[in-house]
Amino acid sequence: MPKSFRRLSWVRAGNRYPDLKGERDHFLALDGEVEVGVVKFVTTGAPEEGQFQWSMLLTHPGLEFRRPTSGTCLTRGAAALELLNCWRAFRDWFGDEV
Repeated sequence: MPKSFRRLSWVRAGNRYPDLKGERDHFLALDGEVEVGVVKFVTTGAPEEGQFQWSMLLTHPGLEFRRPTSGTCLTRGAAALELLNCWRAFRDWFGDEV
């Protein structure tokens, strides 16, 4: 499938990792079977508590990807959108190598 049409799918982290089964607000973004990133609800005493953290898991050797690859948002949907936009920019930056 052409890169421009690829979509991410989402699974609960506990569906892949049994030790995370109890974390209902912890999701993995997948490109096929490749784990692209994570979105999860921050429950610790961190300043981001009550927000959703997103983080891209992909790395690539060579030129530096000059964009934030993690952050926090007030809603899960906003965090998922940030991760999606980051993933798309990452694919555009590195081209067919991703």
